[in-house]
Amino acid sequence: MKRILPIILILLGACTAVHAQKGLAIQSAFDELAVKQNATEVVMGAGRLKKYSLSLFHSLEIQSPSASEQQRIETLVQTDAKQAILHEEHGGHKLYELPGRKGMHYYIFYRCTSQSLVLIYIEGKASLRQIESQFLKKQN
Repeated sequence: MKRILPIILILLGACTAVHAQKGLAIQSAFDELAVKQNATEVVMGAGRLKKYSLSLFHSLEIQSPSASEQQRIETLVQTDAKQAILHEEHGGHKLYELPGRKGMHYYIFYRCTSQSLVLIYIEGKASLRQIESQFLKKQN
């Protein structure tokens, strides 16, 4: 999971307006909490992500999240996690791969500490291992 952090940092480089994931519980977190003063939202679409075989990157980071914000997002993530086909957890980082459709893969990354809460949704044709490989290769 340590290898996921470089991926996230690279993807946070730019923002473009696209619609976020639909039909997932976490959608309401992006809708409701992204407008808070202590929140940062990043959305990138296929144009910037094409070379990585990704079509959407949507992140929400909340600095010093309140207990209610933490509980709200944890509940939403757990709701979506019920349908996960892969679940990895390492040192407070959680990764869920949701069932794919038509060659697309869907991922939720989640981390919560008292200092910050990070929720990331990624979709695209790249597998998790391809995403890791692509971004780690770029750093070397």
